[in-house]
Amino acid sequence: MPKIFGTSLAGILVATIVFYLLGFLWYGVLFSDQWMVANGIAEEAAKAHADKMGAMMYVAGIIITLMQVLGLAYILHHASASVLMTCVKICAIIAVLIALPLMMYAHIYEGRSHQAVGLDFAHVLIGYALVGAILSFFRGKDAIGD
Repeated sequence: MPKIFGTSLAGILVATIVFYLLGFLWYGVLFSDQWMVANGIAEEAAKAHADKMGAMMYVAGIIITLMQVLGLAYILHHASASVLMTCVKICAIIAVLIALPLMMYAHIYEGRSHQAVGLDFAHVLIGYALVGAILSFFRGKDAIGD
């Protein structure tokens, strides 16, 4: 199986799909109403935007998710991490030290609510930890897919 940043392609794809599905559950099922209220988005406006974007909304979502997974795989590769808890910790630290501060720009400079940033950050933190766990099984000599 080909490898990208020391991780089998299968691992990259599995992590991408799981993180994308987490986003679907998070924003589409579990916290849809709370997220729209926190961002001041009416349901009609959300539907109109989805209609306007069409399938590109989902294609862009997969690409964005894949880019994050590749970034995490790159960092894990350079950290020589392959043990489950090490990969999870590194990915969680990246969420706290990089993703959260980036999200805070929207709160500070655009006036996004604490609740909106909190919902987004919780999604990223859980997602990155899941990605770290999944990638750990596809790295190293005992990894799945070798």
